[in-house]
Amino acid sequence: MRPTLTRRRPAAAGRPASVGRPAARRGAVAALAALTALLVASPSLAAAPFAAGTDGDVVVTNTETVQARLDASGMVREARVYEQLTFTGSGSARIENPVSERGLRNLDGFGALAVDDGALRTSVDVDGAERVRTVSDFAGELPLGVDVTYRLDGETVAPREVLGRSGLLEVRYTVTNLTARDDSVEFADGTGGTGSETAETVVPMVGQLVTTLPSGFTAVTSDEANISGDGRGGTRLTYQMTLFPPIGATSLELGYTARITRGVVPPATITALPVSPLTSASFKGGSASYASGAQSGADLAAGALELDANLLRLHDGAQELLGGLVQLRDGAAELSAGLVAEAAPGADTLAAGLDTAHDGAVDLADGARQLDTGAERLADGGAQLDAGLASAGAAVPQLLGGLTQLDAGLVRVDAGLAQLSGSIGVLPESMKPLHDGVASIRAAVGAVGAPKTLVGGVDQVRTGLGGAVTGLGTARAGAAGVSTLMGTGEDLTGAAAALRSAAAAVRPDHPSQADDLVAQAQVVDARGASLARASATNAAVVAGLDKVLTGLQGAGSGIVEIECGLDAASLPVCPAGGRSVMTGLAQLDGGIDQVAAGVVGKVQGAVGSPADGPTTLRGGVGAARAGVGQLATGGRTLAGGLGELATGASTLRGGATTLAQGTDRLSAGAAELAGGTQRLASGADELAAGIGRAADGSTLVADGLVSAADGAPALVDGARRLSAEGTSPLVERGKDTAGDYGVKYAVIEAGAERTAAEGMAFGAPEGAAGATAYSLEIAGVDGTGARNLGRGIAAVALFGIGAVVAGLLGRRTA
Repeated sequence: MRPTLTRRRPAAAGRPASVGRPAARRGAVAALAALTALLVASPSLAAAPFAAGTDGDVVVTNTETVQARLDASGMVREARVYEQLTFTGSGSARIENPVSERGLRNLDGFGALAVDDGALRTSVDVDGAERVRTVSDFAGELPLGVDVTYRLDGETVAPREVLGRSGLLEVRYTVTNLTARDDSVEFADGTGGTGSETAETVVPMVGQLVTTLPSGFTAVTSDEANISGDGRGGTRLTYQMTLFPPIGATSLELGYTARITRGVVPPATITALPVSPLTSASFKGGSASYASGAQSGADLAAGALELDANLLRLHDGAQELLGGLVQLRDGAAELSAGLVAEAAPGADTLAAGLDTAHDGAVDLADGARQLDTGAERLADGGAQLDAGLASAGAAVPQLLGGLTQLDAGLVRVDAGLAQLSGSIGVLPESMKPLHDGVASIRAAVGAVGAPKTLVGGVDQVRTGLGGAVTGLGTARAGAAGVSTLMGTGEDLTGAAAALRSAAAAVRPDHPSQADDLVAQAQVVDARGASLARASATNAAVVAGLDKVLTGLQGAGSGIVEIECGLDAASLPVCPAGGRSVMTGLAQLDGGIDQVAAGVVGKVQGAVGSPADGPTTLRGGVGAARAGVGQLATGGRTLAGGLGELATGASTLRGGATTLAQGTDRLSAGAAELAGGTQRLASGADELAAGIGRAADGSTLVADGLVSAADGAPALVDGARRLSAEGTSPLVERGKDTAGDYGVKYAVIEAGAERTAAEGMAFGAPEGAAGATAYSLEIAGVDGTGARNLGRGIAAVALFGIGAVVAGLLGRRTA
């Protein structure tokens, strides 16, 4: 794309002033060196791996060098463009290269050039490297404008008026980038949004202006140039030019002053080329600085906005603080009054109460030790009771078995009596086994003093149950007394709460004493929790003992019935004349004697029937069987009672063990409680003293809060003024900074885009790498002419530049 540019000054007709051969030669060499350095630094020379229309591995590069000749005042006299196409690799290439058709000539021979619609068409077979070079007139507009002024001894003169004169010469060069135009650019506005602004953009150009002053120029000074000798007695001035804002300027003014003798106007050469400031090694750092500046401005604006918002919150908070200080002032006054009138007397009362609590804790420790001893004895008795009940329970099945056998025997007796009634003649022989059976049964039933008989065993069980009931009643009364003495720990919980309240009251002035009180409250809490657990355990023991006592008392009644059923004379509580096994056996034995001694009639009358009652044998057998039935029922009742009794005894044993363990812990805890209450009493004394000091300090706090409440309105007003006079202007400055740097960086980005689109004078073939350089030769005035020789040397220099560019592009492609 060809740029549309505005020249600063139209080209004037006429021939440029000629210069001498040494100056022309030196100018050509300088142009070659400067353009080579600029093209090496140019980031736009990025080679493409293949050009359009190539076969094989061929890389095409295109360099355009525009050479313009200016007179000594900077007016353009003529301009040419030197095109060089460089082909490297192996294969063939068919290209179309945009060129200027005016005065187009082939510089590699006399062959004709094929040009169609402004494009040079050529086909090249390549095996290594090939070049196609042309030159034509440049009819376009140069991107740079030059204006040169001369002052001799303070008077503005024309260039030719310097020739042969002496004096103080001042030369000023004004170089202007003529690609400037106004574009709309977008940028971050510093508040999170995007702004736009019309700004001047250019195709960024960089270059050098070089001139060599002859030996007749002395006392040379310049504020802009790098000054060095040329090795021949002359002075070389080199000016570096950055012709694009904001890194440089659209227009630069350069120059020097010198004392001259037999004056001349030395020639000068300007070499320049377009660059991309975003990728050029020389300028991308500066471009990044503008981007960073825009971001810094945005960050400043954002931070200032946040700071201003925080100041407004501070203003609101200061108002709330003012209200809080007023409340705090009133509260401090109430606190002071409360400490003096209530807390201090309460602390004294607490100290006295803790002294009393300590005495009670000592008594509790003594009682806990006695309870622990009783609990251990109860545990031992429970174990013995459990073992005895197990033994008694094992004997009950034997009793029930014997009663079953007795009933079966009585059945047989009744049958025998019936048979006896029918066969009385054989009675004497039949009575002896019956007597033996009755005697055996009576021996088995036994008496109270015979422990291995039924009556003796049942009596032992009854006596043991009575002792167990008495012992359990004593244990239950002792456990209930322990519960009453222990309490539930609520008193200690209340004491701990009082200690914490006291700690909160003295903490502002006595934090260490407050920490001690909190620690003592934690100890009291722990002791209260331990006492509560022990009280709960003891209550469970009392409940278990109640159940065991109820079971034992029920079992005792059943055992009495069993013993009376076995022998109505065994206990005073047995019903007088009641039926029992022993009574029936006695009647049975007497009946047998009557049968043996009487006659058959009497025997039969004595034998009777089961319905006769106890007056006949069979009636006695019936009565005996009824007694056995009662005995069996009592035995089953005894078995159930003994089972319940065994369960209760086991529960008693476990509860007594738990009680012993609990009372042991209770004893240890009561001892610790006594020590803790001693420390609490001491701490309460210190608390009373500390609260007194706190009361004095609270008065000072109340006075200070009055002063703070009086000064708080100034804080509210200060926050408001700081927002209005400090952070709000800071926000605006941040936005201005972000906008300023944002516009400048947007201009740099626009320049880079214009370099990519407008950087070449005519453009490169499709797929080829290309670059354009400009050489502006400002003529000197020395009274001699060497036009043709200077032009020939300049052409050689310009194509030397083309060769260097082609070599650079080839190496970059490789």
